[in-house]
Amino acid sequence: RISTMSDVEALVGTHNVVFFDSPSCPYCRKAEAALRQADIEFTKVPIDPYRAALKDMTGKTSAPSVWIKGTYVGGCNDGTEPWHGVLPMLANGKFKEFLGA
Repeated sequence: RISTMSDVEALVGTHNVVFFDSPSCPYCRKAEAALRQADIEFTKVPIDPYRAALKDMTGKTSAPSVWIKGTYVGGCNDGTEPWHGVLPMLANGKFKEFLGA
């Protein structure tokens, strides 16, 4: 079944970090490795059933789609805001700041 925006909201509201993943995506592997190296726990979810809802919510369907405490923070290197992206946010401390660490 195709997931809805409320499915996405429930998922991202339940877990501190949600990582919408595509198995064949090299950017997913890079972002996942960086999160593991930083000892950040995350919930990995297959992106395909959520793509339409994610497009409605973020304007993007690309993987990974990473969320911290219900807030979209982009993909591996960037997103829809200048400060988005797992790698830059890990480098500048924003990722852990969002987690309240």
